[in-house]
Amino acid sequence: MAMLFSSSAAGSLPSRRSRSVAAKLAPFASPIFSSPLLKQGSDTAFGLRSPTPGLSVHPRFASRGPLTRSEEAGKAPFGFSTARGEQTATETNAPRFGTSLCSSFPLSATQKSHGSREKGLTNERAFSTFSFQGFMKNVKSRNAKPYTGPPQKVVVLGTGWASVNFFRHLDPNIYDVTVISPRNYFTFTPLLPSVCAGTLSPLSCIEPVRSLTYRNGRKVADFYEAHCTDVDFKNRIVACDSRQGGHFKVKYDYLVIAVGSESNTFGIKDVAANAFFLKEVEHAMAIRKKVMNNFELAALPQTSEKERDRLLHFVVVGGGPTGVESAAEFADFIKEDMSKYFPQLIPHVSISLIEGGSRLLGTYPPDISAFAEKTLTEELHVKLLLRSTVVGVDATSVRYVSNEPGASKEPKELLHGFVLWASGVGEVPLVKKIIAENFPNVEGKPRLRGLPVDAQLRLLNQPNVYALGDCAAIAPPRLADAAQELFSKAGAAEPTPQWLGRHAPTLAQQFPQLSPLKFNFAKLQSNEHLPADQFESFLAEIDAAYRPPAPTAQNARQEGIYLAKVFNECPHPEEKADAPAFQETWNGSLAYVGSGQAVAHLPYFNIKGGFLSLPFWKAVYTQMQITWRSRTICLFDWLKTFFAGRDVGRDHEYYNH
Repeated sequence: MAMLFSSSAAGSLPSRRSRSVAAKLAPFASPIFSSPLLKQGSDTAFGLRSPTPGLSVHPRFASRGPLTRSEEAGKAPFGFSTARGEQTATETNAPRFGTSLCSSFPLSATQKSHGSREKGLTNERAFSTFSFQGFMKNVKSRNAKPYTGPPQKVVVLGTGWASVNFFRHLDPNIYDVTVISPRNYFTFTPLLPSVCAGTLSPLSCIEPVRSLTYRNGRKVADFYEAHCTDVDFKNRIVACDSRQGGHFKVKYDYLVIAVGSESNTFGIKDVAANAFFLKEVEHAMAIRKKVMNNFELAALPQTSEKERDRLLHFVVVGGGPTGVESAAEFADFIKEDMSKYFPQLIPHVSISLIEGGSRLLGTYPPDISAFAEKTLTEELHVKLLLRSTVVGVDATSVRYVSNEPGASKEPKELLHGFVLWASGVGEVPLVKKIIAENFPNVEGKPRLRGLPVDAQLRLLNQPNVYALGDCAAIAPPRLADAAQELFSKAGAAEPTPQWLGRHAPTLAQQFPQLSPLKFNFAKLQSNEHLPADQFESFLAEIDAAYRPPAPTAQNARQEGIYLAKVFNECPHPEEKADAPAFQETWNGSLAYVGSGQAVAHLPYFNIKGGFLSLPFWKAVYTQMQITWRSRTICLFDWLKTFFAGRDVGRDHEYYNH
């Protein structure tokens, strides 16, 4: 296991100063972004000289060759390092890009459609978050001019995965950081289902933000516990309300919006009033309290049998990882712990899981979904209601409609004592306000989920404002707008889909819809030459198939680290526009399915249960914790649960007689 989670790259860095910095950086970039088309020191792209005179690219963006086999073996799964949780840039050695020149690829139509910059889009090489530790430890020399001005004011809204990984990696010598959030702690969201069942304590899933604002004994960020209520983009001011009722304003040079999301009820009436969500640690604590209250009420002698059945029927809506893990944790809790203290109530306990799709864990391979369904139904006796849509929730019942072929469309009713709503991601009020005021709906065009940002995560039409994580949706420049330039680059002899596929690693640095995670050129069979109109249609199909990065903790973390690299490497405002596009790296997905079994969908192999699956699941999540404090508490709680069982207590309630 130690070797499995090692993140040190194989190969040593040359120590001779005469060697180029780009050569030193070579072992630390991802192979999917390498391309033989760009040559170090070259001023051409695709073998053609740029037609735009005087167009230059900032020298910090390097080209490199592919990883060696030994370097590939050195990458850690999920892109997380086993080094100390305080994975921050040192004050004198912040993460930087490479320093070799890259050629430009001006695309005027694309540039005009997004209003990104007058120079046009550039063809710099993108990079992977795998390279971060290598950048931190080994980049010593830089060819670009250092920043010598006063610290620039950066205001960060939020304390989630994206924001924390952003401000923790910023260079404090360049930026004066202020973090504003109504929550003064970071929440480790993947383990919230374990808190619901008492497997872990709430402290296992939170890290105080104020402890993260210090680095090596030096304060690197200020923190204000408050809600941001409005943003004045013209004057660069955010308006905030504190919990105590005070109002204040903060000016910024750069604003980073990473306020996360809230649960999406899809317009279904009374969901918010009668169901529980699971986005915060307070939600997990409230769920645990509700479950314990129901058991205590059911145990009272005056409670009828029918009422016991209702109180102890727990309904989970949503068959994704959160819903599956929550149902599994509830079932384990009841089977392993509550059965000892409430044996007379166990015949009345039931758990139902409602999912609109045809299988659980719809983003996982079908065999993993089948294993999860088998474990939940056969070992934990969870009732699955697949192909079912919830149409109403009230205090005592859930109404749903079956979408099975031939099934009646009359709503069916389930009496419940508790409903967990784990389906869908919606926008928080601040994001809705910004969208309504700055991005009105265009008739005939679907609106993106979240704040629209360009490929460098900048809010459209606001070059000094960025949005990350669940609250943002990348709207990259359209390939179809660049069809004429691309067709010209291909030349009369080779305007084929295969040509585009060969050059996709390079073009993806401007058009992330061409990255391997977004479009699979290997499935294309045709190699026929396309006329200009068909070539443009093919590009339009790729544009239509693009989907922004999913709202996951993994992607939010990568976006935060990416943007910190951009800020550290490009302290001057005019440099930030030349950054390569953000491209997420999929590092795998995990889920606990109950009875000590876990599943994993990984880049190179899958895991479907087994005696090592749960230790693997725990090891990965322990490694993902951002500090050693959180790792220690988490490990202690797991050990306590293993030897002494889960805690069946609850918060004290005062009864006024």
